[in-house]
Amino acid sequence: MVLPEFASLVEDDTYLANIGRGVWLMDDHRWALKVWEVERTNNSYTLVHADYHWDGCYDFHELPDEEVRLIAATSEQLAELVAEGRLVQYDSFIAPAVRRGLIHTVHFYCRQHGLGDDALNEEFLQTCGATQVIHTDAQSLAATQLVGPVIFDLCLDLFNRSDRWGEGDLWSDEEVMAFMTMTRSLIKQAEIVTVSLSFNYSGTASDTRHLAELILPEILACRE
Repeated sequence: MVLPEFASLVEDDTYLANIGRGVWLMDDHRWALKVWEVERTNNSYTLVHADYHWDGCYDFHELPDEEVRLIAATSEQLAELVAEGRLVQYDSFIAPAVRRGLIHTVHFYCRQHGLGDDALNEEFLQTCGATQVIHTDAQSLAATQLVGPVIFDLCLDLFNRSDRWGEGDLWSDEEVMAFMTMTRSLIKQAEIVTVSLSFNYSGTASDTRHLAELILPEILACRE
């Protein structure tokens, strides 16, 4: 277990760290796709995505040659795709995992509203033979019975009510910890846990560091 020096955390597109017990920390959320592929030990997973944003974009749409490349990629080639940051981005890393068959079901708990379609496109899901469940509150998410191996994916901006760049309106520490307590069994059950710092989306830099220091020890503690 290697917790980061919280005071030293800064916005960094390339930051990715294994902090132990199957937990990975990043700033740009796109690196989650690389982690899921490299760390996978099963054919297909249920994904829990807790985030302010849906992150349901699919940038391979209408790019058949690139989609073939995505589907056929080895884990090393997929890592290169992620590193490019062109067709796998901070809001378009879930759909590629679904398209590759890595994810068969997505449970969304997101607070974003008013910006178009929620979650993943239904026609896309049908093409992939996948499903999604949208939870409107944390209690619903915490009560769900997940099938098969699980990935738990969390973005710290879930805890920021503000949708303004670099501005924080954070949940109280008590509210944050209540969410962590409710979802403790899901985090414990997960084979892989990915956490995105998402500097600027999760508030000011000090807001992001505070959330990281509050949440990461809790996540690691429940995976002992």
